[in-house]
Amino acid sequence: MRISEFIARTITQRSRLVWASLALLTGACLAILITSLRLDSEIFNVLPGRFSSVQGLKIYDREFEQTHELTFALLCTPQDVDKLENFAPVFAEKLRKQPWCTRVLAGSPMATPDGIRDLQSIAVPLLLNLEPSVFDETISILQAHKIQDRLHRLRQQIEGASPRSEFELSIDPLGLIAPALKPFAENTAIEQEQPLTSPDGTMRVFLAVTNQPAVSAFECQRLMRRVNEFRSTAVAGWDGGRLQVLITGRAAFVSEISLSMRYDIVATLLGSILLVSCIFFVGFQRWLPLVGMAICLLLSCLVALTLGQLLFGRLSMISVGFCAILVGLGVDFAIHLIGRYHQARSDGESHQQAIGTSIAKLGRAVFFGALTTAVGFAALVLSGAMSFSQLGVLIAIGIFIAGLFMCSILFLFIRERETPMSHDWISDLVRKYVRRAVRRPAAILICSSAVLLLLTGIGFSPIPPLRFEASTRSLQPKNIRANQALEEIMHKMPVRWEPVLAIVHAANSQELHDAWQKLAAHWKELQTARKIKSFFTPVALCPSPNWMQRNRGNLSAINFQAARQALAQTLDAEGFNPDAFGPAFALLDDLQRVADPRVPLPNWREQLSKSSSWWFLVDRYFAQDPLLTTGFVTTNQPVSTHAQSQALKRDLPVEGVPVILSGWTYTLADLLPWSHRQLLIISALMAIFDVSLLAILYRDLRLWLIQIVTLAIGIGAMIASMKLLHINLNLLNVLSFRLVLAIGVDYGIYIVLVWQKTRDVEHDVAGVIKPVLLAGLTAVSGFASLALARNPSLTGLGIACALGIFWSLVATVFFTLPAIAAAEPKAWRENKCASR
Repeated sequence: MRISEFIARTITQRSRLVWASLALLTGACLAILITSLRLDSEIFNVLPGRFSSVQGLKIYDREFEQTHELTFALLCTPQDVDKLENFAPVFAEKLRKQPWCTRVLAGSPMATPDGIRDLQSIAVPLLLNLEPSVFDETISILQAHKIQDRLHRLRQQIEGASPRSEFELSIDPLGLIAPALKPFAENTAIEQEQPLTSPDGTMRVFLAVTNQPAVSAFECQRLMRRVNEFRSTAVAGWDGGRLQVLITGRAAFVSEISLSMRYDIVATLLGSILLVSCIFFVGFQRWLPLVGMAICLLLSCLVALTLGQLLFGRLSMISVGFCAILVGLGVDFAIHLIGRYHQARSDGESHQQAIGTSIAKLGRAVFFGALTTAVGFAALVLSGAMSFSQLGVLIAIGIFIAGLFMCSILFLFIRERETPMSHDWISDLVRKYVRRAVRRPAAILICSSAVLLLLTGIGFSPIPPLRFEASTRSLQPKNIRANQALEEIMHKMPVRWEPVLAIVHAANSQELHDAWQKLAAHWKELQTARKIKSFFTPVALCPSPNWMQRNRGNLSAINFQAARQALAQTLDAEGFNPDAFGPAFALLDDLQRVADPRVPLPNWREQLSKSSSWWFLVDRYFAQDPLLTTGFVTTNQPVSTHAQSQALKRDLPVEGVPVILSGWTYTLADLLPWSHRQLLIISALMAIFDVSLLAILYRDLRLWLIQIVTLAIGIGAMIASMKLLHINLNLLNVLSFRLVLAIGVDYGIYIVLVWQKTRDVEHDVAGVIKPVLLAGLTAVSGFASLALARNPSLTGLGIACALGIFWSLVATVFFTLPAIAAAEPKAWRENKCASR
């Protein structure tokens, strides 16, 4: 018994067993998903993980404190600038009182007494961490006569109305704090490039660190619900015009992206089902097979999702789009099988015989169609991007399962005593077209070739160019408030351009200090040579146990008692109140205490207040692990080309110092060759697979050449459409070319395989052209429904694939068929058309 006969017999005679098996399978899948389904909202998973620059982005996003940081912005009208200036402190105080907020930065820490006091509290460890020669020069100030000279000079300058001297006297009367803080203060320049007030005064920015326990999607959603409650009451007391409260940050993005994932799943799936259902009903005018097709597709999605969850453990935000794609692709099998079933019934076969005939005639084509599509999507694994690898594997699994279900379960929903269609206008048009295309193919072939070759010429011509967009905008989510807030902030307070990140992870403090010392010295040379504009490192905050031990030993030579007496006597002689200089005497006491080798070396992390605003600066350099750090390099020009990224990769590292270079713009420039390889090399591999498979299937050089030309002009027309519609390529939608090659070849396979075995061209080819048309339109609809997604990666991929599949369908129907007919002798065509 053949497989087709076995399936037909099982479906018609043992339907209860089939239904019970389906119920068991559905229950098992739902149980697994309910207990183990986890979604990953990590946006960087759309990039290939094998690149060190991508790994650096993930490290910086995951390990550094910015994951717990939210950015608030108040935006007012130009008429209310003065009112905003007065309201900003009120808003900042409200923000500090929130239970989910641990600290707030509302202005420069140097402008507040607390900020200055916090710097004084870490002066001793920073002083000990100075380079030995600098340290020796600094502590020489503690000689009695130098203390007297310094205080006398400051007294004279104050009498000369010097506010700087008055500030210096109140902060650093001994002259020790300024040298200790100099390396640290130099790093605040990076903050000056990111001001907290817009140039026109209409926006004020506040940075807040939250106390959320984790950065998972559910924790971010929980936090943002509380933050949005605060947003609704934060403007109470504002007496001006419209005041917007903008909020952005990692938690805001993750919360909205994870929620938009639900929308993407529902919108794309329902949109795909609606479009596909309309096309199916127009083609067959029956609801029950449509319901059966939908159930088969949903069950295929369910099984594929379950297997994907078991295989990967966590599914990304991109892979959730597989359902809509699978609906658009899997329906192809249903359309072909149902179309062939109805044709068999029209020929007088029974219900069971028609099922067997449908499977026998098209089972091979369904298998190879599923194979080419599955291989095309499975090839996404070669991209190296986890999200698209998952997407490819899920669709590859789902398409094979859909083919299996369509060849079996679908026929449960076809009644044995269905009334024939009253008038099938699509079939009538198809038969007329097939008759003309077979008997007089020249006219159709000339017209279609002219249009398609013109588009192909435009597509492969360098003019107009197909632009490649290597920017963060091509990856940023759209229509979410966090992104809109970020764009508004960047518009109001633009920075010059994003610096390059240099991430260093060391095994111990001394190794970390030595690494940054070497990098800082090397980058200073690059800056002098004008190869980079500027750089900022955490070297001043990276303690060197060796230097600190050596410098502590030199403190033993200082007579602290004499220094204390000289300070007290000079203050009295110059007419200063000694009580106002308590911090100076405390500094001498601290230095005398740490001079004792039995006292542990001071740690600035333990002495800096946890509520200090300086942590906002510190956290830009240090991760949660204090041995994981980052520096920043500002280039002379924005990094936009691969040559620039390669030059930085060559110039910035130092031999013997493991460093990861990263940053959004740097990473995107670094990935340009990868993206080009996706477009060229891997698409070429897919084309080679298609060419080889077609040669095995057809074993006819003429048919093989016609199919190859069809694939080429389909891709050419796709590129032309993208040029004319101003659709740019980006790092992700370049993957669409291999998918179009994998899917577009299926339509030709159906037609050519039927052509090779036909005894009646008009009957048999017309019977497959209608399903091919409907299947192509449903595939276009499936991908086009991704335009409803908020995720730009899914949207771009869907639009590009929809264009490619559309032109592949047009080329197959209006070029392949007449070309095949034209390749045959006229007598052969007339004989085949008249045989019925």
